[in-house]
Amino acid sequence: MLPELTSRENQILKLIADGLTNREISDTLLISESTVENHIHHIYEKLEISNRAKAVAYFLQSQTVPQHVT
Repeated sequence: MLPELTSRENQILKLIADGLTNREISDTLLISESTVENHIHHIYEKLEISNRAKAVAYFLQSQTVPQHVT
């Protein structure tokens, strides 16, 4: 989970990364499309990004676990 985002924002960010549209996200989470848009707006503000591609890149980068050599 990304610490600066709420659990719902993390859910939505993952669904964006999975390629879902706002409508598909709203159907999946059983919330209105305008609520999805509000969450996305907050995600963009918190991450200081401006579009879905950057959101996906941020999500994918956050999922990368550094390899430790022992």
